[in-house]
Amino acid sequence: MQRTIKTPVSFSGAGLHLGKKQFIQLYPAEVNTGIVFKHRKSQTLIPALWQNVKTLPLCTCIVNPNAPELYIRTIEHLLAACYANKITNLLIEIDGLEVPILDGSGLLFDQKLKDNIYIQNSPRKHIKITKTHEYKESEQRWIKIEPANTLFIDIQIELNKFGVLRWQGEMTPEICQQEIIQARTFGRLRNGLLAKLTYFKKDPICLGANFNSSLILVGNKAINKGGMRMPNEPIRHRVLDLLGDLMLAGGDIRGKITASSTAHRLNHQLLKKILSATNEH
Repeated sequence: MQRTIKTPVSFSGAGLHLGKKQFIQLYPAEVNTGIVFKHRKSQTLIPALWQNVKTLPLCTCIVNPNAPELYIRTIEHLLAACYANKITNLLIEIDGLEVPILDGSGLLFDQKLKDNIYIQNSPRKHIKITKTHEYKESEQRWIKIEPANTLFIDIQIELNKFGVLRWQGEMTPEICQQEIIQARTFGRLRNGLLAKLTYFKKDPICLGANFNSSLILVGNKAINKGGMRMPNEPIRHRVLDLLGDLMLAGGDIRGKITASSTAHRLNHQLLKKILSATNEH
């Protein structure tokens, strides 16, 4: 069945890329609303759907086609928490242009949502894959989905000094909560410092990255206090990003996803291939 929340929930904190204080408030929504963001000042609505994706570096961003200056970026961790709690209908009001990064994972979103669920009297939408779709940028960077009765994920990345990291298995909201939701966004210390120093006013990135909001890598180690939260935390975070991006389909996808070095733009292109043709599900 479709789900929303019982009572409003709020979050505040710096954004990962813009580095500015952000405030969002989540409200219950009626059946078949979907997940919709709203800029508080202008009251502009932006449904969290694949058709509204705007390409920005290192995040998932959506935009209202009629007001392109009003975008909302870094929505993927909140959407992954919605997946983990089977939430299908939600109104999210936001003051700024970016969802707070919090601790860099979906954990804090999940903690406030999981005991605040309202089950609605209407079935949820399922998207069953019946043909193979693939998006490929190179021999090393590609993503594919093929028919399966459940959502199954098999993805890998290669990280310098870490080697090949892989996560594979059937995915459910329960597995997401147990194994994925607490995995933090990650990056190399050197790359993060370079991003801050080479500040691009057009598309700023990583201005809010720090030891509280990211998993910081040096060599083959995480230098955060306590190190990694779980084995192979970086690949688990890529799974979290993928689950958040799949929420843009507007329904629960059933299919086997295989990917190598996938990123947000590849996830978005795969959704476009699956859903752009009316009957190609």
